[in-house]
Amino acid sequence: MNTSRIIATAVLVGVWIGHSAVPPAAPDQYLAYVVKKGETLSLICIDFYGHYNGSMGDAVLKLNPGMKDVNLIYVGQELKLRNPAYKAQGPSATAVVLEKKVNATQGVVTYVQGRAVLSPVKTSAKRNLTANTVVEPGDVIETGSDGRVELIINRESVVRMRENSRLVVSALRDNAKKKGETTVRFSLGTVWAKVRKFADKVSRFQMELPTAVAGVHGTVYQGSVARDSSAEVRVYDGEVAVKGKPQPPSEVPGAVSEVPGPQEVPGPHEVSMEEWTQIVRSMQRISIDKNGAPSQPESFKKAADDWEKWNEERDKRIAEMFGREF
Repeated sequence: MNTSRIIATAVLVGVWIGHSAVPPAAPDQYLAYVVKKGETLSLICIDFYGHYNGSMGDAVLKLNPGMKDVNLIYVGQELKLRNPAYKAQGPSATAVVLEKKVNATQGVVTYVQGRAVLSPVKTSAKRNLTANTVVEPGDVIETGSDGRVELIINRESVVRMRENSRLVVSALRDNAKKKGETTVRFSLGTVWAKVRKFADKVSRFQMELPTAVAGVHGTVYQGSVARDSSAEVRVYDGEVAVKGKPQPPSEVPGAVSEVPGPQEVPGPHEVSMEEWTQIVRSMQRISIDKNGAPSQPESFKKAADDWEKWNEERDKRIAEMFGREF
């Protein structure tokens, strides 16, 4: 037998055995993160841990003694964070608080510029809105003449409000049970929405305008509502199904109405305002007048104004953090 071949084989076997005997290095318990432009603590926590709450803010403060306020972080600041890949050997308050949850159901304000106010559903008192605020279904958000707000819902939908806008967080999809649909009711101003793409094509997000509903899946679009309730929907990517919103019947308080008896089912008839549906595709817009009558979808060109540029920059940054599905 060739002696040199025996020696070479032995060396290779020894290298393989030695390599397999060395366990992979365990991840460090903590890591350092450098804050980037436009980031808030809640945005960073949603990136690392999938969710955010006030207790997480307190835990980060304890890890960073020089940090005095969760709402005051700056570009270039280095934060000590718990590594989400680290598995604690025993129960730890920090480990429990700063743990990763991929199916959290919540809406979190991740950016506020200028003046914005929150009217919580649990109290009638308005208060100034700040980043790192967790919102509940029924909460109302309003922006002032210089205000902008970013809201991340369930780590799958991003909603941004322009100045002089009003929005109600009507419902949040139950991520744990995989049921329901996130609904925001938008009555004035301009709102930009970016919705994560899913393979199952199930609708998880819809925006209610005064006289229409825009249901989406994996798309980027903008809704605008004027003071007379006329509206416009612009689709920048993907497609949106815009349909008429049934209006509640007007009733006279205290009036008694007769219950109709058996009647013949009507045959083919003209579609009413409440029954129309229009599919609006990428780089198309649709207008809905104050009475709920829609236009035909038509092409539009980007305005390339500060609002559009700001949203595109924010979308790009969030896509980098959350992955290609955004």
